[in-house]
Amino acid sequence: MLYLGFILFCMAAIAGVNVAFAAPDKGFGAWSIIIAVVLSVVAVVIIDGIFATVARWLLPKKWFTADKTRFAASKKKCRFYEKIGIKKWKDLVPELGHLTGFRKNKIADPTNNEYVDRFIEEANFGVCGHALGMIFGFLLGFIEFAYAGYFFRIGLFVAVVNAFVNFLSYAILRYNLSKLHTLKRINDKRQKRKAAEDVKNEEAAVTE
Repeated sequence: MLYLGFILFCMAAIAGVNVAFAAPDKGFGAWSIIIAVVLSVVAVVIIDGIFATVARWLLPKKWFTADKTRFAASKKKCRFYEKIGIKKWKDLVPELGHLTGFRKNKIADPTNNEYVDRFIEEANFGVCGHALGMIFGFLLGFIEFAYAGYFFRIGLFVAVVNAFVNFLSYAILRYNLSKLHTLKRINDKRQKRKAAEDVKNEEAAVTE
């Protein structure tokens, strides 16, 4: 709810600034500006959706397998995320994994590396999708500038808010990926120990 409230607040602020400054200068009506802001937000959501689809379904899957660690945040980056309070706000950001059939809001089977691998892959796709959203969301601004001259009045501000919103999810996924790779290593060591113990037990049973 707070997340949605933030977006609505930004939309109202963008519209308010434009009504106060652009409307008298350029003769735009207040309702025209409000509609333009709403349509801009809808457009940037569509752009995000397109590039999220590209990342999830059109790019080679081998780029996002569980052994790819470049999507995870480094220890230094994790500390930075913690300094900006990621532990306090990460649960406030909606997780949209249900759209691809895999929820990433909690680890349902932490000791199962097949599950952890799938979690890592889906998170890798998410990192790429949000990164593309941050970058290509600015297409909206250039499109508006080319056709209506609104770039510095509406499009740019909507694109900046979109980049910030995408960054929140991008940071959360990278932060969680660091922990997931650690969990995967722990599981691997546990499985190796268990396999070694099973071999010893079998050998002991044979000698008896």
